[in-house]
Amino acid sequence: MARPWLCLLILAALFSPAAPQETKRAEIWAEPPAPTEYHPLMLTCQVTGDPWPQEFLWEKRGSPVPLEKSPDGVLLIPSVNNTHLGTYTCTATSLQGRAVATYTLWIHDLVSSAFVFPQESKTAHVQVTARLKQPLDNFTVCLRSFTDLTRPYSLFSYATRKQSNEILLFKPRPGQYELAVGDKLLFFQVPVILGQSEHVCVSWESSTGIVGFWFNGKPWPRKGLQKGYTVGVPASILLGQDQDSFGGGFDAQQSFVGEISSVYMWDTGISGSEVVSAMYDNPEQTPIFGWRNFPYEIVGEVYLKP
Repeated sequence: MARPWLCLLILAALFSPAAPQETKRAEIWAEPPAPTEYHPLMLTCQVTGDPWPQEFLWEKRGSPVPLEKSPDGVLLIPSVNNTHLGTYTCTATSLQGRAVATYTLWIHDLVSSAFVFPQESKTAHVQVTARLKQPLDNFTVCLRSFTDLTRPYSLFSYATRKQSNEILLFKPRPGQYELAVGDKLLFFQVPVILGQSEHVCVSWESSTGIVGFWFNGKPWPRKGLQKGYTVGVPASILLGQDQDSFGGGFDAQQSFVGEISSVYMWDTGISGSEVVSAMYDNPEQTPIFGWRNFPYEIVGEVYLKP
């Protein structure tokens, strides 16, 4: 005679609902985050969930045939040009189903333009919308500014939730630039120039802590800062304000008034010839983002002008 409790257990096992399968999600990451014309671009289709997809299908909207099928989810464009602009779709397929992600490639060339910050403000800034995927063990930042301010002001601010001064390019007074990495400071003295724009580049490498500084294309003596440090992600990157918290904490007395242009950032060092190329908006290395394809959002009273 069967035991009643054993029969109930068997029935429960047969008719209980199956454990829910993990929902697959796909996302496309671009490297670099803001592609530059005539430079390479790598798109990676990342999928969460098990099992790993057996096939990745890449398609471009408006194209009659698929671009590529592969098992690794990578699409490489060796040299971006206008024919590559458009929306790309990655379809990842496995035994459990499929996941789809899209990415739109566009080029927003700001050469011969500048962001104009017309007046002191506790809100106005330009947000760089590029998403950095990996922490930085090296970086270079270049930009051009034009102002008659004599008080302190911020040019470039890179903040994380753990550190508001992860990277800060700041000018405390005429004739002096300040670089912060991980809230540690370094200063460079430069000539006081009135009525002219100033182009600066700063580079930093974690392995040695060496900082390079170039003023109007000329190198300054190298110094050291934060050896062994790593610049974190995700980041809030903006122009014209100093972040005292992630994406905020602005002080109007440190806001920028004037013009900013030719902004570039790399995850590598830079040579003297590459500094000169950046001055003329013709970068040799592929930047994370740069003036030839600048990803931005204007917040408050800032204008993009020729």
